[in-house]
Amino acid sequence: MRLRTAPLLALAAALILASSAFLAATAAAPNQPNRLVIVMVWDGLRPDFVTRAETPNLYAMEHEGVDFARSHALYPTVTMVNAAALATGARPGEAGILGDSMYLAPALAHAGAPILAEPQFHRILGHPFGLEDAPLLAQLNGPKGFAGRLLGLDTVAQEVEREGGYSAVVGKEGPAFLWDNRVASVKNGRDSLMAQHKNYLFATDSLVEPASLAHEIKAAMPAAAVRDGVLDAARDDYFTSVVAERAIPAARSAVLDGRPAMVVLWLHNPDLTQHMAGLGTAPALAALKNCDANLGRLRAAIHAAGMDSHTDLIVVSDHGFATIRLSIDLNGLLAAAGIKKSVTSDDVVIARNGGSDLVYLSRKDFPTRDARRAELQRIVNFAEAQEWCGVIFSRDSALGEPAMRGFRPEPYLGWIVGTFNEAVAGILSPGRAPDLVVSFRELPDVDNRQFTGPLRLAFFVGAHGQHSVTNRSQPLVHPVEGVIYSDAPHFTTGMGMHGALGPREVHNFCAAIGPDFRRRFVDLSPSANTDIAPTVTKLLGILPNIGPGGLHAYGRPLLEAMESGRRSPGVARPIVMTTRLTLQGVAVTSTLRMTRLGDRYYLDSSDSVRTPLGSSP
Repeated sequence: MRLRTAPLLALAAALILASSAFLAATAAAPNQPNRLVIVMVWDGLRPDFVTRAETPNLYAMEHEGVDFARSHALYPTVTMVNAAALATGARPGEAGILGDSMYLAPALAHAGAPILAEPQFHRILGHPFGLEDAPLLAQLNGPKGFAGRLLGLDTVAQEVEREGGYSAVVGKEGPAFLWDNRVASVKNGRDSLMAQHKNYLFATDSLVEPASLAHEIKAAMPAAAVRDGVLDAARDDYFTSVVAERAIPAARSAVLDGRPAMVVLWLHNPDLTQHMAGLGTAPALAALKNCDANLGRLRAAIHAAGMDSHTDLIVVSDHGFATIRLSIDLNGLLAAAGIKKSVTSDDVVIARNGGSDLVYLSRKDFPTRDARRAELQRIVNFAEAQEWCGVIFSRDSALGEPAMRGFRPEPYLGWIVGTFNEAVAGILSPGRAPDLVVSFRELPDVDNRQFTGPLRLAFFVGAHGQHSVTNRSQPLVHPVEGVIYSDAPHFTTGMGMHGALGPREVHNFCAAIGPDFRRRFVDLSPSANTDIAPTVTKLLGILPNIGPGGLHAYGRPLLEAMESGRRSPGVARPIVMTTRLTLQGVAVTSTLRMTRLGDRYYLDSSDSVRTPLGSSP
């Protein structure tokens, strides 16, 4: 869909007449926030995919403004985890979102949530389910579910609304909902927690508010179709138009009044197309170009609205990407090994998240600490003996699973031998944490030329052993480095995936431009998706977000990238942590690499090495 320039040019002409009023308002209230901050998310963009040839608009913006060269996604490196981090500045354990798929029945049961008693929800919630469903999330966050506390903290959009500002959240429905997760409960200008919620727009694939705009926006929304091999290209174009023609003019009005304004535009691509076609394929390259064209349209709309000098634009991705080398069914493998009763039993429940799996034990089947510890050790021993297994995380004493005396010599170790503490990765969540988080291995320096393409061999490993399957990826145009083992149903060797803890998935893209950001600056300090929300609140001059019990966001404002903050955030120091598990004739050494900056830690990569006993590592 092309940008409709006539309305924008007319708007620009009107703005010339209003410019004196704008300047007067700015001069009259110098201490009031008069900024618009736009966060545009390219779902699944790797930083090495930004080139002059494929993404000229983003390449130019990256080099004109700030390039956050050491940006990090949160682990697990999936969309919903990082959407919560971007929206709140909190780590997964604090926000309470630990995957794209979660098993929330135990947490809801512990809270006595009535939603579990309703048959239509009991069928869904009795198993792991996908979170990228805005209407379902609205029910979960309603009075019969988490009662407005699906997330552990308020979001930056909710802060803007609380301050009387304008917010617009537009795009892909699951992550968009996390930015404004109480939108479906708004009545008389207040949300379910009685916070102010008046001047806003929320427009996603299946949920649009306020009601006065819902029919018009839904009626014009194109079908979720394929164009030039790009899935949902027209839908991304349409959401960009909604931002250009509705959100930016409304945000400008708020800025003229000296009120904060924030717009979020979350694209489906390149993630969706990279998943289905594979990295380095023609559709994947076309998806990058489509996203780039929408960035061009967005910046044109900012300019047409006369908002260049009052708009800070951040373009960020939620996570990186890799190519599937081999598909794994951990649930089937555990059943075949006799560690789980059957593939359909609920003694061990597995939420599959592509590059990572969340493992939950039934307290009915394993009622004591010793029973749980024995079962978890069996799972860890089985998994870490396999070539596909990466690092594994387990709970610690904070969740009622104390380590035995002398068992855990280092605080970063989990209570199960061979695992890391979930707290190290920021995934220790009271009430929602799984018993184990199993990361699959990424091989960052192996390219996908032997895996991507319909004629390449594809393999699946499950309850009945290894067998070949049809390769569902598209022909490869050019090789892309980074392959992973993956537990994702319906995805084959050669297709794209993420969720693990390798550098190709952990290192995401982030760049910014605007009056408050430095020009032609490469920020070499580590940063992460948790730093976006504090940066937005700093730019808008509003309070940092605070959750229940006074919990502050984990992230930091990226002051070193701002014109007003020309100082170093400190010295970054590498940290290496290891675990060792001895199996039958094999020693498994798992490694976590992190960077420490002040009191914050950034996960960089991980690996597991299997060495026959008696040989050199």
